[in-house]
Amino acid sequence: MTEVRERRGAIEAAAERVRAQYGGAIGRRREALVTPALVLDIDAAQRNIERMAARLRELPAGIRPHIKVHKSPELGRRQVEAGAFGLSTATVWEAMVMAEAGIDDLFVVNTVAGPDKIRALAELARGTRLRVAVDEIDNARALSAAAVAAGGTLGVMIEVDTGMDRCGVDTAEEAVALARGVVELPGLRFDGLTGYEGHCSLTPEHDLRLEKQQTAMNFFTGVADAIAAAGIPVGVLSAGGTGTWEWTASNPRITEIQAGTYCVIDNFHGHMAPGFDHSLTVQATVISRRPDRVIVDAGNKSMGAGALATIVGHPELESFRFDEEHGIFAAGQGSTLKVGASVALIPGYSPGTVNWYDAYHVVRDDVVIDIWPVIPRGPGHGGLLAG
Repeated sequence: MTEVRERRGAIEAAAERVRAQYGGAIGRRREALVTPALVLDIDAAQRNIERMAARLRELPAGIRPHIKVHKSPELGRRQVEAGAFGLSTATVWEAMVMAEAGIDDLFVVNTVAGPDKIRALAELARGTRLRVAVDEIDNARALSAAAVAAGGTLGVMIEVDTGMDRCGVDTAEEAVALARGVVELPGLRFDGLTGYEGHCSLTPEHDLRLEKQQTAMNFFTGVADAIAAAGIPVGVLSAGGTGTWEWTASNPRITEIQAGTYCVIDNFHGHMAPGFDHSLTVQATVISRRPDRVIVDAGNKSMGAGALATIVGHPELESFRFDEEHGIFAAGQGSTLKVGASVALIPGYSPGTVNWYDAYHVVRDDVVIDIWPVIPRGPGHGGLLAG
């Protein structure tokens, strides 16, 4: 077994490290935390997981939640225990960590290039059911060669650009040609198509967002029909984020959705996916008061999409500006908050918030009961691909 597969214990090491660093917070109320602090209400997160699972039992599609949002092995395990097929990841190292957490069905919802990362994928696929997205034949050939060298089989999902204007084939003809090439390559297993319609979430208006979602899924399923007509079975159709999850999961052609933010929810997604609890917050401290401003110690190095952030219990305060270490809220009508007050901020965008932190302060009834690592975060790989 190669070095990549032998490197175990990343989760345990991370958990030990963050408990050593932050464990003194266990038993404290959230208002007593050193700020800014990433706080997870575990009961609210569990309610979100169970609500999604219950609704999906009534719909055609299942779910493969995207863990790029929370980057937590513990939350990933809870999602699978609630009925998720497996997990979606954005990076190779996220997949490696989730495999170590015991998740045996993973999909890297991204095209992957570079010999080290491709080799790591192939090695991981020897002991884990693993899929990866592709959108060109040369990349598929590189994946094939690595899988053969590793002695395993790597699942391949052809990525279809449904409107995001980033990765993915643009036409049905291109998809058919790529599928024909993939099925001939050793070491690869053609599993189906992926076509995330995340661009729809940039449209807040309900009816227009639904129209864009339907257009995207009509194109997506049309590509699947073209491949099937060419004599190549298409087993999996994977799509759907939190902003469109229920519509996409209701489509009888879609087999799984990739929604992830529902587990923690944020202000960007909240109006598009009502009914989920804000389980993720950032605890902050008021550090300055002006007659028309409240300034907290959580700036844009602590919060994702600060312009959308809100302070729990203070709807009268509107986000004015986020600098690196300052979150500035407008208090046109004044505010009762004073310097030193501890407040909870709902992030504007949760993936861009979680990624700043080493650890979750896990709370129940506003008391810290545990510290969980955020792993792996940032653009790095935590040494998982080193050596």
